[in-house]
Amino acid sequence: MTEVELNQDQPLQEEHAILEKEAPSQDEREAELERLRAEVETWRERALRAAAELENYRRRVQREMTQQILSAQMDVLRPLLPLLDNIERGLQVAREAPDLERLREGLELIQRQFHHTLQKLSVQVISPEVGSLPDPAYHEVISTVPTPEGVQSHTIVEILEVGYLYQGHLLRPARVITTE
Repeated sequence: MTEVELNQDQPLQEEHAILEKEAPSQDEREAELERLRAEVETWRERALRAAAELENYRRRVQREMTQQILSAQMDVLRPLLPLLDNIERGLQVAREAPDLERLREGLELIQRQFHHTLQKLSVQVISPEVGSLPDPAYHEVISTVPTPEGVQSHTIVEILEVGYLYQGHLLRPARVITTE
């Protein structure tokens, strides 16, 4: 080999020596692989723990929501029980001594108590006035009657049922009869 040929091989030998120095040994590769496996296991455990915590949170929220719904329903029903008690007392009195005037007074008392209970529950009464125009947002026209002379058409002539609002939401529209 000539000197030029030897010089050309020298950079290759130097690169090979550098690569051998930089290339990790089998032990180093196994150690790195083991470290990476441990890291993967750590992340897998974290993911499993996070999934379990999320499932526990979901179950807890579901339980709490069910409990809140039950509590809200009980809050609505509880004030109605005294009304039922008074109706039962009134019926008992009506059976024992049918006095129509006392029965009427008892029913009026129950009606006032019921309206008071609805007020406490934030329920508002929708009671349109006869002669006014119906509001489709709050009134349901059940039927119409011919318009008599001197009466504006499409006005309310009779209220069949009052309506109710709960915190601005329509529970039931007032049901009315209007002129044609």
